[in-house]
Formats: sequence, structure tokens, C-alpha cells
Amino acid sequence: MNLYRQLQSFFKLLKTAEFSRGIRFAVAAIIPLLVTAQMGEIRLGIAMAVGVLLTSPSDVPGSLRRRVIGISFSIAIAVLATVITGFSLAYSIFFIPLLILQIFHYSMISVFGFRASLISFSGLLAVVLSMAQVAAEGGVLLHALWIGVGGLWYLLFTLLFHYLLRRRETDQLLGEIFELTAQYLEIRSRLMGLKCDNREELEKEVFTLQTTINEKHEILREMVITRRKNFGRSGMVRKRLLIFMELVDILELGMANPVNSSKMSKLFVSQEDKIKLIQDWNEIMAAHLRILAQGSRRKFNKTEEERLKAKRQETWKTYRELEVSGDASGSNEMLLVFKNFLVFKEKQYQKLLSIKRLMEEWKGNEKLKLKRKDAAKFLTTPDYNFKTLQDNLDLKSPIFRHSVRLTVVMVLGYFLGELFAVQNAYWILLTIVVIMRPGYALTRDRFKQRLYGTLIGGAVAVSLVFLIRSQVVYGILAVISLVLAHSMIQRNYKTAAAFITLNVVFVYSLLRPNVLQVIEYRVLDTIVGAGLAFIGAKFLWPTWEHSIIQNFIKGSIKSNLEFIKEVEAFYNNKSTLPASYKIARKNAFLAMGDFNAAFQRMAQESKTDKITLEETFRIVSLNQEFLSAVVSLGTFIRSQATTKASAHFANYISAIKTNLQASLENHKIPTTEGNSEEINKAALFYDNLYQELLNVEKDEVHEKEEIWEKLQEVQILMDRLKWLLEISESLRKILAKKA
Repeated sequence: MNLYRQLQSFFKLLKTAEFSRGIRFAVAAIIPLLVTAQMGEIRLGIAMAVGVLLTSPSDVPGSLRRRVIGISFSIAIAVLATVITGFSLAYSIFFIPLLILQIFHYSMISVFGFRASLISFSGLLAVVLSMAQVAAEGGVLLHALWIGVGGLWYLLFTLLFHYLLRRRETDQLLGEIFELTAQYLEIRSRLMGLKCDNREELEKEVFTLQTTINEKHEILREMVITRRKNFGRSGMVRKRLLIFMELVDILELGMANPVNSSKMSKLFVSQEDKIKLIQDWNEIMAAHLRILAQGSRRKFNKTEEERLKAKRQETWKTYRELEVSGDASGSNEMLLVFKNFLVFKEKQYQKLLSIKRLMEEWKGNEKLKLKRKDAAKFLTTPDYNFKTLQDNLDLKSPIFRHSVRLTVVMVLGYFLGELFAVQNAYWILLTIVVIMRPGYALTRDRFKQRLYGTLIGGAVAVSLVFLIRSQVVYGILAVISLVLAHSMIQRNYKTAAAFITLNVVFVYSLLRPNVLQVIEYRVLDTIVGAGLAFIGAKFLWPTWEHSIIQNFIKGSIKSNLEFIKEVEAFYNNKSTLPASYKIARKNAFLAMGDFNAAFQRMAQESKTDKITLEETFRIVSLNQEFLSAVVSLGTFIRSQATTKASAHFANYISAIKTNLQASLENHKIPTTEGNSEEINKAALFYDNLYQELLNVEKDEVHEKEEIWEKLQEVQILMDRLKWLLEISESLRKILAKKA
């Protein structure tokens, strides 16, 4: 079974954007080698291939403009680092200070965000590779020039692929989002089970998945919105933007079914089969999302369509039968909760059909509900202000501490290499650059993965070298391992490290006869470099996630506060849904994802005690529940005809906002005791209104549908507002203890 899953994972990799980029990188690196080899100038080809290697890290998905700028900066830094390191290498009195300055300055570039961190990596990599003393004939300047030419070649090559395959690139990313959304629906479905034994593990899965989905959404949002600005009314771009918007709504509707397990157990204790129906419907929709992920390559067949429709009809039929016997069941609240689940599922079903129609019957006349000016607001723009760099020149900054730590460890690695006259000392530094991360948990993971990957790759390489004696086969395996290494580096670093080792061994086997010695030194240098990186991350000004987790807690609470303000504003003045609502929702999702990721890193730290971990997990869970409840409330208000917002609604929201604001101000935690009377009145108002509507429903049969709509609104408001207040109070109390 494990082998089957591994094969499945491998074949999925072949369809991903990462694999496409791996092929693009390999082709771009190999072409200069082949051309210059024919010309008898292989050293120039090697320099160009190094240029491709140094510029490719910043070629990550996003807007074309940012990709071009990122690659251009990588080229400039690679050339500069090569020149400085190359000229100073022979003079230790100059080399050591320049090495220190370069490592620190290139590391600090990371303060400007993810793409900047990849440019930073290119600079550090250029410094290390310049120490390999592979300068072309003609000296350092010529070598640096050809590295720059290689970078420019890669830029032109990737631009060509972009214009030829930009539709495929977007479709691959969309396909991944389809798959992730399907996984999200399945896990949420399992959480609905009344006898769910592994609820905590599933919640952690949801947290991790939410973070991954947010990252993919951000990339796709940047790609399609930027292209829409550039291509105007392009049908292809509009179609994908519409599909993306529908996928975001499906995710929101999935989150809009918050699972209050204790309440669910009480309401559906004798109606577990009803929950099972919703779970089955949910899982069939998840399966259909996977079919849609394949685009034009896979169409719905009649059996699949009928299965989806049959499950929908069965579920609604069960509800209607339950509604008829509602008085006998004695649980109107259960019936209303059941209907609310079905209403949200029905909306997801309609979104699913909308995506299917967009993919199969697109005519280009669907209207976008997002204005171009509003669309630009959804893009997350990094702050490249010099003040950002200035503000981080402090030991409180994780990036500053990482830069100092990395500088010290790399200089130490260089001296160790010189002291013991290591054959390829730069491999030690290369390992340090690749492994060390700002946080201890990430560095430790990289340390393990790099070590295991290198040992596995070395063992496989030794076996293959003994079994195979063909230079042609070595060349083919070098290319294959290069593609797979580049493809896996973001997805599975341990596997990528194994393929990197294989690639290095096969390349050396083409150049030198003593390949086994190469493997020996490769493994030894990796162990030394990995050990230095691990020790440095743990003992040199370490950045512990538990010491900065408070920033992520406050970020998530603040985003939730802004989101609930938007929901309140929309309920008070229902009209066209403003862009500010969707932006607040997006920010809340992203902040929650960042918090989830920070918690996962914190859970891996040895310095995190069990009590702190449990408290933080409780805060993560409460924030996730709060966001789900707000999404549920907002989705209902904007998709259903509702009555005018009452003063009691305002009192509830005011108390909830007070609690959230108090949670942000840990130094002085106010209470909501002053609002308790208004809250009690509001709770009594909704309870009385609920009972009145129930009594009217029994007497006024001809107005039953209208009354049930009002009952549904009151039940949603009553349930969500009480739950939001409870969650906000729990957050306030937990954070008050931590203050």
C-alpha cells in the first residue's frame, strides 16, 4: 500500500507546476553546456549553467513583472558576488571581511518577503560557488560575465515558456487548488461525525491544509488579477478568475459549517443517519472537484452526474420527510440546524455546477463582479521601503539574528575547511546555506532531511556506479536526477537532497574517474555542514517560535475583528457586497494560515513546554472556530433575505468586539460585565422571538414557508452570536492568564 501511494505521489508530481519548472531549469542549464562543448569552450558553458542555477530560485509563480524583477536582481547579485569573492579569494586579509559583509548583507535582503529571500539565497549561493575556483580562462571578470549571460539566457528562456505556456501554468495551479479544496471538504466532513475519535488530529490537518490553500490562493490571485489588468477583456483570463472566485466561495461555504461537536451530539443523538447523508453528499462533491481539476482531459460521465444528483435529492427528500414529522420528533432546533447544513451544501453544489458550466460551456459573456480598481486591492504588495530594512537592524528581528548567526557559522565552516584541508570545503558552506533558516524548527527539519537525503542518495549512487559502467547512462541519470531534484525541492526536501546527491555524483562521474572518493567527500562535507548549521541554530541567538507566537495570535485576532466589523456593516446596510468585505475575509484567512504555520513550527521546538503548547493549540482552535462562525454568519446574511438588524444584534457584536479588543491588549484586560445586562436582554429577545415564531408556525399553516425562513434567520443569529461571544470570552480569559 505504501509503495502504491509513493507511485501515486510520483505520478501526481509529473502533472504539477514544480515538475514543469524542473524541466525548464534542466533544459536551460544543459543547452549552454551542449552548445559550448561543440565549440570546444565547455568552461563558458559551465559558467552559463552556474548563471542559470543562481537565477532560477527567484523564478517562482506570480505576476510576470515580479518574476522579471526578481530574476534581474538575482543576476545582478550573482555577478557582483562572483566578482567580489573571485578577486578577494587569494588574499585572506581582504577575503574574510568581504565574506562576512556579503553573507550578512545578502541575508538581510530576506526582510522584504518570500521572493526577496530567494534572491538572497542566490547571492549566498554565488558567494559559495565562487570559492570553487572554476573561473573560466580570462579570469574572474570573464567568468562573472558569462554567469550574467547565463542568467540573461535563463530570463529569456523562461519568458518564452511563459508566453507559450501561461495558460497551462495557471491551469496547473488551479488543478492543485481544486485538489486541496476537495481534501478540505473531506476533512470537514469527517469532523462532522458524531463519533469522531481523532478530532484533534483532524483539526491539525485542517490547520495545515488551510495554510497551504492560502499560499496557493495568494499565488493564483496575483497571477490572474495581474493578467486581467494586462490583458483587459481576455476570455481565458476572465474565465479562470471566475473559476477561482467560485473555488474561494466553495471553501468559504465549507468553513461556514462550523462544527460545534458538543451541540451536534445533543441535537443529532438519535438522527445520526442525517449527518451521514450530509457527509456522503460532501464527499461526492469533493470527488467531483477532483474530476474538474483535470479540466478538459476528463469530462463528467452520466453515472457520476446521476450519483451527485441522486445524493442531493435523497438528502433533501429526507429533510422534507423529517419536516412533515417535525412535531412528532419534538426537535425543531435539530430540524433547523439540519436545514442550515443543507442550505450551505446546496450553495456549494450550485457553485460546483457553475464551475462545470464555465469549463464546458464558456461563452465569454459572464460578468465579473469585481471591478479592476477593487481587484488590485486583493494583491499583497511587499513593502520594499528602506525603512523596513532599517527597522530590522535589531536583535529583536528574527531576520537580523539569522543573518548574524549564518555569518558566524559560515565563517567557522570556512576556517574548518581550511584547517583540515578539505578537498571541497565549499560543500560545507553550501550545506550551511541550504539548511539554515531563521527559526530553529525549520533548520532542524532541514538538517534531518538533508542528512537522510544525502546518505540515501550516496548509497544509491554507490550501487549504481558499481552496477553501471556507461558514460551515456551517467549523463541520462544526471539529467533525470537534476529535473527531479529541482521539482521536489519545495515539496519534499529529503527526496530532493537525495536526487541532488545523485546528480552531483553522476556529473563528477563524467568528469573524473575517482567517483567513489567524490561520494565519500560529499557525504563527509554534508555531515560537517549540517552539524554546524544545527548547532548554530540551537545555540547562537536562536529564534524560538514560542517567543514570537504572540505576534501571530494578535495578527489573527485583529483580522477576525476587522472581518466581523465588515459583517456587521453589511447586515446594517444590505446592498451590493463591498470589496472591503472580501478583502477583510481574505486577510482573516491569511492571518489564520500564518498563525497555523507558526504553531506547527512551535510544536516542533524542544524548548516549548507541554502546557504552553496546549494553551496555544487551544487559542489556534478558538481562532479557527471564531473565523468559521463569522464566515457562516456573513455567508447567511449576504445570501438570504433577512430582516433589519436589531439593537440586540448590535449589543452582541459590541460585546464580541470588546472581548477581541481586550485580547489584543493583554497588559490591561477589561471585562464585558458592564454589557452583561444588555447581553441577557438580547439572548432573551432571540429566545422569545424563536418561541413566538414556533407558535405562529403551528397556527398559520399557510404562511409556513415564510415563518420557517424567519425561524432559520433567528436560529442562525441566536446560535452564531452566542457561540461567537463564548469564543471571544474564552480567548480573552486564556490570553489574560498568559499576560
